[in-house]
Amino acid sequence: MKKINFLPGVARKVTFGAAIIAFAASSSMLTSCKKESATVQKASSSEPVPVGERSSGFVKDNLQPNSTGTNNGFFWSLYQAGGTASLTNGSAGNFSISYSNVSDVVGGKGWNPGSARNIGYNVGSLSGSYNFVGVYGWTTSPLIEYYVCELGSVAAGSQVNTVSSDGHTYTFYKHQQVSQPSITGTATFWQYLDNWGGSSTGSNHSINMANHVNNWASNGGQGFGSYNYQILALEAYSGKSGYVNATVW
Repeated sequence: MKKINFLPGVARKVTFGAAIIAFAASSSMLTSCKKESATVQKASSSEPVPVGERSSGFVKDNLQPNSTGTNNGFFWSLYQAGGTASLTNGSAGNFSISYSNVSDVVGGKGWNPGSARNIGYNVGSLSGSYNFVGVYGWTTSPLIEYYVCELGSVAAGSQVNTVSSDGHTYTFYKHQQVSQPSITGTATFWQYLDNWGGSSTGSNHSINMANHVNNWASNGGQGFGSYNYQILALEAYSGKSGYVNATVW
């Protein structure tokens, strides 16, 4: 993939590589979150990509993100291939994504660059089918693609250990992607995948990223590099349809 600063594409059938992502902007308020709706901006796309093109967290080199930008101090992005999808940004870190029969969709809202911050989130509504909801991001030097799975599953590759954080136990998996698209172009890199999946909708939750980053740096074998982007994201693929409304802070 062509380098787009902080954005990957999307791919991952079994290995859960995640997404060149692109987002858009608009409103909608999350139940039980303290954010209010704001002026609407929307991004959508129906650019198709052949089935089977997903292989990592990225789309092929000749494909581009549908939309990306900043909104209310947050970085946002939405990537969609096949079917239809749109992302609407609300105030602060609120966003919603609607998708139908997608080959792949990855979208969300967060920061660029990321950090070992405490991330708060509330998934106010989640319906239909999906593969992953949680924190997704990248580092460079070394190039690493990472996931913290709050809903769904990203279990793939070799199990390394477990990490206790925020009252949960995550299983840390690592998987090597060989000659796959990345934020720096086609490359060989490692995925760090912390899998839990037991979160709930309609309530505030927190993720202490320092606990995950410290464990990855100490036990991942490749260390941990300089932060690129970091978002609360949803990914769905293989013909799935659904809707999410979430807020990150």
